[in-house]
Amino acid sequence: MSYVDGLRAARAVVAKQERALEASPVLGFNKVKFFLGVTKSYFTVFILGHAPHRFPAWHALQFALLLPMQIYRWGRMKGLAYFLEFCWCANALISFYIAALYLSPDSVDPEIRARGARLLFAFGCGPLGMSVVLLGNALVPHSIDHMMSLLIHLQPAITAFCVRWRAVDASLFPIEAVGFVDYAAPPLAFLGAWAVCHALFFAAVGVGLPDRGFETTYHYNLASHGGDNAFAAVLGKLGDGSSELARFLKYELLSVLSNAGVIALTFVPFTYGTEALHFAILLATACASAWNGAGWYQHKITKSSKEIDRLIASGAAPAAKSKKDS
Repeated sequence: MSYVDGLRAARAVVAKQERALEASPVLGFNKVKFFLGVTKSYFTVFILGHAPHRFPAWHALQFALLLPMQIYRWGRMKGLAYFLEFCWCANALISFYIAALYLSPDSVDPEIRARGARLLFAFGCGPLGMSVVLLGNALVPHSIDHMMSLLIHLQPAITAFCVRWRAVDASLFPIEAVGFVDYAAPPLAFLGAWAVCHALFFAAVGVGLPDRGFETTYHYNLASHGGDNAFAAVLGKLGDGSSELARFLKYELLSVLSNAGVIALTFVPFTYGTEALHFAILLATACASAWNGAGWYQHKITKSSKEIDRLIASGAAPAAKSKKDS
């Protein structure tokens, strides 16, 4: 390999890693997008600290503005089935409900408002907030996918905190002490209705979507890292000869039961928790996302040098052999 050939090979490695750093297929990296991502993060922290009573409206506004962009991207990427997952459906319910409260408060019955506040807390403090840690959500400001993941997981958790403990309009989000059944029934009813619709769709169409070039969360979870993960360990790997529909139904049952359990557990912090403890958990969750983001950048940056080191090692061996033979 000549000197120029080596430079070309190294340049190809660098170009490959630059593409990886873009993070988001369709609407990839650019300076404006990075600026907007960082600015949005600053503004979110500012509202939480300075005007927490406005945070529910800020959450709903972000979802309304950014959802069309994600629809466009996932439409191009054949990933629209991602929107059928519980996190997206729960966020749509929360965001549209908050928008209805602010735009037309008289149209929402006071009793519905109290149930809505509890449902928002159960989802935000429960499965959505916990997903930040369980799914390894990362603060990567220039990545649309990473920032949208935080929008649908971390920000509902912040909204739940503000509704429960901060000076959010009590007439819109009344906090009332209720029994466990009254607390858990609405979010569990929504989870059950979602599960039925989700399972019927996948049984009829969704299981076969990858064969038509479309992506789904189910197939991503079972196929990521070559199927070598917790999902595959429990349910088996894709294409191992088992019935894919049976595997999906087991996957669905595990998902629904785990979400239901977490939702039920949020009754404890809602009824007996304290603001300080809730804030500590929220802060730890936010720090986890920042740590994951730092790890993402470290991995992508150091991978470039590792790829070049590998290239040098692969090119050095023939050169050494040639010298020995001479």
